[in-house]
Amino acid sequence: MVEIELSTIPDAEIDLQVMRSLLEEFYEQSGVKVRLDTMTWGTAWTDFVTMASHGKGPDLSHIGGTWVSSLAIMNALRPFPANDIDEMGGEKAFLRPTWQSGLLYGDERIWAIPWTGYTFVICYRKDLLEQLGIDGETAFGTTEGVASTVRKLEQSPLEIPWLIPSSSPPYTDLIHMAASWVWEAGGDFIRIDPDGEEVVLNSVQAFQGLKAWLELYRLIPDTYANLNQFDTSNLFARGRAAAVVADNRFASSEYLGGANDTVRKNLGVAPLTSVPWYGGGSLVIWRHTQGYPEREHAAVQLVHFLTGKAAELRWGREVHSLPARVEVVQELYPEGSSLHRAFNLASESGRAYPPVPLWRRLEYQIAQGLYQCLQQCRENRSKDIDVILHEQLDPLTERLNLTLKG
Repeated sequence: MVEIELSTIPDAEIDLQVMRSLLEEFYEQSGVKVRLDTMTWGTAWTDFVTMASHGKGPDLSHIGGTWVSSLAIMNALRPFPANDIDEMGGEKAFLRPTWQSGLLYGDERIWAIPWTGYTFVICYRKDLLEQLGIDGETAFGTTEGVASTVRKLEQSPLEIPWLIPSSSPPYTDLIHMAASWVWEAGGDFIRIDPDGEEVVLNSVQAFQGLKAWLELYRLIPDTYANLNQFDTSNLFARGRAAAVVADNRFASSEYLGGANDTVRKNLGVAPLTSVPWYGGGSLVIWRHTQGYPEREHAAVQLVHFLTGKAAELRWGREVHSLPARVEVVQELYPEGSSLHRAFNLASESGRAYPPVPLWRRLEYQIAQGLYQCLQQCRENRSKDIDVILHEQLDPLTERLNLTLKG
């Protein structure tokens, strides 16, 4: 009997329950036994770097999509040949932003197969917006629309008009949320051309988007200004907030387990901006597995199984995670669903970061820089945000460009 090892990074206990059930189903179909190794998001990157350096560890892993390019450049991953990809339905079977995460700039090989999607949306109370004369269908979805709506909410008698999560570093979700504002303003974090890569975090357009994003944090009441995503989402679910930035998993009405009936009945979901960030989780096979042909073949079989329609449908329904397969998104969130607009825009118009070799390092440091900007905006509410951005991000941009030049 062939036995392989899969490492995964669960977000909740239900993830492990469903994964174990899926692996039992895979065993019944294939005869391949899968040992499951669990990791945490806080330590997984360090573990993966150790695996890459030592050339040993699990046969395949669930990893953050933004980490693929950095691991590929370490020569730690096994690429997926064309026949593997064809058997899984080909590139067009997967959402475009998630597929891009499996690439490495300047390299045609596919280093990962997308498994799940991940994005941020705005959850809002339709009834509370209506009381203020705000049309929820047009209230959000653009930088200007969000700013205008939040100002109206902030001037209302509502206890908590608006919430965005934050947390102490490392908290890379800050860059994921900020990206939507940066991209809609025409900015970017990094520019790639034939001459190489350049961090453009302090460009005029990027600062324009970041300023609009940071201004929204200043509209949060002081009492609720430094809460993580768990706390902000709970306040919304308990009916105390009118609108909140949340991840796609929370946005599923089925996942609002602790929400009262009024919140469930009046839940509205909208995209952050017209160019939302769209990430996700990917499945990779480690290069060291190639030394064991039976395990390598079994690992490919497991990737095929987990990214297939049946497994992705079950994962989406039971775990409430966004799938990476196009047909599954369409089936889970059809027209008429409260999540259709936000999730389909994210999957169709959303962007992923460019798959450059050092992106993991850049992402980590940019998120830290954004946290410093956020802290300055809170502690010095009268200080000009442009000044804060220049103080924090000009030197960071310079340091990151030196890093790119080696």
